[in-house]
Amino acid sequence: VSVCRATTPSAFMKIISPREFVDVVLVKQYEDGTMLSAATNVEHPLCPPQPNFMRGFNYPCGCFCIPFPGEPDRTQLLSFFQTDLGGYLPWTVVESFFPASITGFYSNLTKAVKALKV
Repeated sequence: VSVCRATTPSAFMKIISPREFVDVVLVKQYEDGTMLSAATNVEHPLCPPQPNFMRGFNYPCGCFCIPFPGEPDRTQLLSFFQTDLGGYLPWTVVESFFPASITGFYSNLTKAVKALKV
């Protein structure tokens, strides 16, 4: 269990301000090899809001990486996220920005799972 501060850079030629998120995160591996990462927003005295960042809010979220029996190079992924980016962004802007952000997340998740298997 840890407290993590994550940041995102500005986007759309700085129309979207950089964001920061502070979450308490649980990472657990089960006996069958399933890995869980679960998180939710938290306020923490060592992570006060930073200037030039808009504070976002993650509702309870997470993902399960579930191994395929007999196929060590395959993993089933079950994820659930609900994020409030904060600020006054039109929904059309959020809809056009968020898919690229999620794609980056899954790319990083793939790298992390491969590194854990080594």
